[in-house]
Amino acid sequence: MKHVILVEDDPAIRDSLSLFFERSNIELTVYHNGDSILSGDYTPPDLFLLDKQLSGVDGLDICRYIKSQEATKNIPVIMMSASPSVIPLAAASGADDVLVKPYALADIRNVMSRYL
Repeated sequence: MKHVILVEDDPAIRDSLSLFFERSNIELTVYHNGDSILSGDYTPPDLFLLDKQLSGVDGLDICRYIKSQEATKNIPVIMMSASPSVIPLAAASGADDVLVKPYALADIRNVMSRYL
């Protein structure tokens, strides 16, 4: 079974994505901030799904950290943001793709199929 780590501080988005991944038979680990990622207190997934706008450390900083670590640098990172202006910032931080909110479940399905 594939494993995705979601870092998202919005409970409604966490809940809807949890249902989506459960129905897609993908194991999902959810964090409301990036502390566990930055401390290394997690099992590396097949893919990271990071919100850009988090309380505490910014999602782009988490992405840069993931991509700078030997153990995780090749794991795909998908950034999520309500602002299309995140696209060049995400690319500069090493993200593999971007989902701009609001997005349809079909958009998530398409992105996941490219990386999982």
